[in-house]
Amino acid sequence: MTEAPQALQPGAPLFKAVAIVGPSNSGKTVLICRLVEWFQDQGLAVAVLKHSHHPHLGDTAKDTGRYRRAGARNVALAGPGLLQITRSLPADPPAEQVLAAWTPDADLILVEGYKSSALPKIVLVGPHVEKVLADDSGVIALVSEEPCESRLPVFTPLQVAELGRFIREFLEVK
Repeated sequence: MTEAPQALQPGAPLFKAVAIVGPSNSGKTVLICRLVEWFQDQGLAVAVLKHSHHPHLGDTAKDTGRYRRAGARNVALAGPGLLQITRSLPADPPAEQVLAAWTPDADLILVEGYKSSALPKIVLVGPHVEKVLADDSGVIALVSEEPCESRLPVFTPLQVAELGRFIREFLEVK
């Protein structure tokens, strides 16, 4: 009998995922790209889930958007080195539902957004750190361009290796 994957063993975290959250234009995408490159340099495979509040995700003028408007519940686009699947749902799916339905071939998942999820969060902050910490108890670290006082670890946007090691240790990624 084969052993259950770690993600399905009792007591193991279901997903090795962390959400990177912050205000619009705060540098989330740039930071995630830097982290993806750093993790890849460490020999890890990384998946990224981006949450968007836009219902059409840029395909409205494309064939895939036309298929969805015609009523197709699932639309797949395949090409050289690419498979993109769009599933129509009645509402904005929670991060946990997306992660459960998605089977990325990855050692860890970086999530951009989903600030209201139960995922552990790294928050890009400005001068109002106290409000961020009061609003969300799932925060595990902060990223700030300015020095700030916090009971949590604080990284600058350029401390990619340090933040990467922190994430790897927190998620217990070998």
